[in-house]
Amino acid sequence: AHYDGHDIAQGAMDNASGVAVLLELARIFSPLKSQLPRTLRSIAFAVEEPGVLGSTEYVKKHRHELGPVSFMLNLDACVGPDPAEVTLNGFEDLRSLLKGFAADMRYQFGLNNRIVTASDNFPFLMEGIPSINLTRRGRDPYLGRGYGHTAADTLDKVSEVDLRESAMVAARLLLRAASHDGPLGRRRNQDEVRDMLISQGLEEPLKAQDKWPFH
Repeated sequence: AHYDGHDIAQGAMDNASGVAVLLELARIFSPLKSQLPRTLRSIAFAVEEPGVLGSTEYVKKHRHELGPVSFMLNLDACVGPDPAEVTLNGFEDLRSLLKGFAADMRYQFGLNNRIVTASDNFPFLMEGIPSINLTRRGRDPYLGRGYGHTAADTLDKVSEVDLRESAMVAARLLLRAASHDGPLGRRRNQDEVRDMLISQGLEEPLKAQDKWPFH
């Protein structure tokens, strides 16, 4: 989750809510350290809003550690009026795994396969690491992005019930991911990452942002 926001408001929904859920997950899983088959690492990134800079620098500096990383869960704007939704970011092979988790949890969350390029999942995606986003923000084009990035993104907009539900969904997902016997998703090579981005029409937009590393 990223802890920076725009200085026109408190950034309560985007993204203090994500950091609150991240801290709750750290509290929940801390007593289970060394008891789960997989290691969980909690990270709060800075400088997401100006261009996903904090997580990009993290990936650059920790690239030598990323070999064993099998999965990344990004918490960005995970409160709101809509049910929880998981974005697969092109890792379509995660769909059946997550649907199985949802059935086991008896909690049906939405699944979509669009690639998010403006959040902290993106640098991990570019390394081919299966990366998903958990959000509660609707995608109604008439509502835009809601309160996010506006002066109205203040603490009074955040529902405690939403926070509790998002933490519950994320915790139950992570518990199953950390206990799963087998791969969580197939890691992609650079050619496959490029093809994933091209398939969703992202080559030109990323070139315009100087974020296209392929030749």
